[in-house]
Amino acid sequence: MRGPRRRTDLVAFLAVLLTGVVLVLSGIAPEAVSTVAIGLSTLYAAWRGGRSSEDREP
Repeated sequence: MRGPRRRTDLVAFLAVLLTGVVLVLSGIAPEAVSTVAIGLSTLYAAWRGGRSSEDREP
């Protein structure tokens, strides 16, 4: 099951990256973009359960 989770992580990373690029190009301050990126990554971590299955002890 490593494939789908890694694909989901990649899609989430690219979505946050693309959102940041679009916001910077549209004139939003980089400080505000970093706040949005931190918020989105926090929400994604909460949705994933905080830790990936690779980090958990057996």
